[in-house]
Amino acid sequence: MARLDAATEQLVRTPVSSCVLFVDRDAREQDGSWTCRARVEAPGGITAGVWLTTPEAVTRGERLRAIGRFSPNGSDDWGVSSRSQGIAGRIRAVRITERWHAGGVVGVLAGLREGVVARIAPERGEGRALLAGIVAGDRRELKAQGLSDVFSAAGLSHLVAVSGAHLAIAHALVEGLLLCAGVPGGPRRVLALGLSALFVLMCSCPASAVRAWVMLAASVAGKGAGRRGHAPSGLAIAGSLMCLSDPFCACDLGFQLSMLSVASLSLFGPYARATLDALIPPRTYREMRLTPRPLRPHMAKLGRSVRSSLAASLVCQLSTWAVVAVTFGRVSTVGPIASLAVGPLLSPLVLAGLVACLLAVVPVVGGLLLAVADGLACLVVVLTRQFAALPFSSVAVVVPRWVELLPIIVALLLLALWPRPSRRVLAKVSLGGLAVAIAIFVRLYVLVPASVTVLDVGQGDAILVRDGPHALLVDTGPGDAITDALARQHVLWLDAVIVTHLHDDHTGGIDDLAGLVPTGSLYVGEGVSGSLPEGLGRDANRLVGSGIGELCAGDEVRLGGFTMTCLWPREATDGSENEDSVCLLLTYGEGGAGLRMLLTGDAESNVLDSIVSQAGDIDVLKVGHHGSRVSLDEGQAAVLRAEVAVASAGEGNSYGHPTPECVETLEGSGAWFLCTKDHGDVTLSPGERGIGVLCER
Repeated sequence: MARLDAATEQLVRTPVSSCVLFVDRDAREQDGSWTCRARVEAPGGITAGVWLTTPEAVTRGERLRAIGRFSPNGSDDWGVSSRSQGIAGRIRAVRITERWHAGGVVGVLAGLREGVVARIAPERGEGRALLAGIVAGDRRELKAQGLSDVFSAAGLSHLVAVSGAHLAIAHALVEGLLLCAGVPGGPRRVLALGLSALFVLMCSCPASAVRAWVMLAASVAGKGAGRRGHAPSGLAIAGSLMCLSDPFCACDLGFQLSMLSVASLSLFGPYARATLDALIPPRTYREMRLTPRPLRPHMAKLGRSVRSSLAASLVCQLSTWAVVAVTFGRVSTVGPIASLAVGPLLSPLVLAGLVACLLAVVPVVGGLLLAVADGLACLVVVLTRQFAALPFSSVAVVVPRWVELLPIIVALLLLALWPRPSRRVLAKVSLGGLAVAIAIFVRLYVLVPASVTVLDVGQGDAILVRDGPHALLVDTGPGDAITDALARQHVLWLDAVIVTHLHDDHTGGIDDLAGLVPTGSLYVGEGVSGSLPEGLGRDANRLVGSGIGELCAGDEVRLGGFTMTCLWPREATDGSENEDSVCLLLTYGEGGAGLRMLLTGDAESNVLDSIVSQAGDIDVLKVGHHGSRVSLDEGQAAVLRAEVAVASAGEGNSYGHPTPECVETLEGSGAWFLCTKDHGDVTLSPGERGIGVLCER
C-alpha cells in the first residue's frame, strides 16, 4: 500500500504523455468510450495499476502512449475498492498518439487469443458469445448482448468465467493428445502442465484459473514425489503463493469466491452428500421395480451423480452467498437447481469449443465442430434464460458487511460439532426453517401497512407507494441506486411504475429494474410513449414486456386503498421538459385513516399555478424539481397548506438543491421540511390522528 501511494503521488506530478500504458484486460464500451484495467509505466521505474478510459477501442496486450489526465482514487466506496485492488486511480485519455502490440510470450498469446475470438465470431449470436467467454475468456460480447446479467440472475456466472472446471478439461485434453503422441508419463505431465499455463495466460489470467493451475501444479508435483492428493493442501499452497506474489489479489473478488468454493467443497462436500442421502435416501435396486433390470445400475449411477452435483452446488452457494450479497446487492434463489440442469453441459461444451479451435484450420471438420459447440452453447443460453425468467430468480438484498463472517462461523461450528446426519432431525430443522422463512416473508412482503416512501436515490426522484402486497413506483432514480432502495424497503415486485418525464434522474433505474423486479405495468405522460429514446424504450419493454400506458389529466391509477389522480399534463407532450412532468394527487381513506399528498415530479411554480386549486389543502407535498428556487411561491404554499414537505436531492449536489429560498417558503407556510440527503428514506403513513413520519436518519 505504501508503494502504491508513493506511485500515486508520482503519477499526479507526471504528464500522462510521458508514460507507457499496457492494456492487461479487455476493454468495455460505454457511452462511446472504452474502459479497461491497465498498467502504467512512468519514468523512473514507477509502475501501478490504473483504470484507463480511451476514445478508441483497445485490445488486451497493446501498449499505448496517450495524451490525457490522471485522477487519483477518491475517498468514496469505489475509490477505496480500487485502491484495495492495487489501482492507483483513473487515466482519461483524450487522444492516443502511439500504439503497438507487446512482444514476447505475452504478445504471441494475445495475438493467438484474438485469432481464436475472430474464429468464434462472438458477434454472430448468443451461443458464439458464450463460447468466446468460456474458451478464450473474452466476455465483451456477453456483456454487450446482456447475457452476463442473465447468467448472474440464474446464479450461473461461474459457468462463463474461466475457472478450475475449464482448466481441468483443457489439461485432460492436452494430456490425452500427448499420450496419443507417445510422450512418457513424467515429461507428459510436465508438458501438459506448461501448456495448461499457456491456456491460463491466453485467457487473461483470471484469479480462479490461476488458483486452479497452481493447485494442479501442486498435484502434479505431489504425484511425482509419490504423495497422495489432498485438496486442502493444494488450496493452501495456491492461496499462499498467489498472495505472496501479488498481495492485492486477496481483495480480488474472483480469488475470494474461488478460494471459498474450493475450500468448502474440500471440507464439506462429502458431508453434504451424506446429508442429502439421510434426508432423501437413495433408492435401492429392490425399490426400482418399474425400472428394467438392465437399466437399474445406470439409474443408480445417475442418481448418485445428481446428488453429488446438487450437494456441490449447495455447498458452493452457501459458502459464497454472503460475499455475493454484500458485493452485488442481490442473491440468486435458483442457482443450485440451475447448476444441476445446466452444469452437465459445461464439460462437452468446453471440450467441443477447444477441439473446434484446435482444428480450425482443417476444412469442413473445424466448421462442423464449431457448429456443434455453437449448438450446445445456444442450448445453455436457452436453459439459463428460462431459469433467469422465473419469478424472484434473483432477489435484491441489502446486508451489512459483517454478514460475510456468518458462513465462516457456521463452518467452524460444523467442523467442531460434526453432527451425524439424521433424517428426523433434518426434517424438523427444515420444516422449522421453512416456517420461519414463510413468517418473515409474509410480514415483510405481504402484511405491509399503507405508506408512501420518498426514497433516497441521490440526485433524482423515486417514490414508493405500498399497501399490503401491492407496490407502485413513481420514477426510478438516476441509476442503480433504485435496486438498493427497494431492497431496503423489502420490495420484490411492483404492480406498476409511473415515469413522470424523461430526464435521466427519473428514468435511469429502469435498466436495473428490468429482469430483477417483476413489474406489471408502465405509465408515462400523454404522448410520451412515442418519444422514448431507443435505449430507454428497449429497457422499458424489458421491464414490462407489454405496451406502455399513458396518463393525462383526469385519469386515475388505483393501488390497494390509494387513488392517484392525474392533474397534469392536460395535453400531449414529449416528456423532455420539467413542465411535462406527470403530477399526481394521491389520496387514501380507509379505516378512518387519511392522507392527501401531491407528487409533482420536476414541475415548478408555472405548472403549480394550473393545478394548485384542484389539489387544495393537502397533508404532504413532494417538492418539485428537488427543491429548486422556482419550485413554488408563497401564494401556492399558502393554498396547499402542507403539514410536511419532502424534497429528494443528493448530498453535495452541484445545483445547491434544495435551495434556501424554497426551504424558507415552505417553512414559512407552516410545513415541516425534510430532504432525503439529510434524512435518507422518508416514509409517510396515513393515520387516524394525523400523518406518521418515519425517517431513515
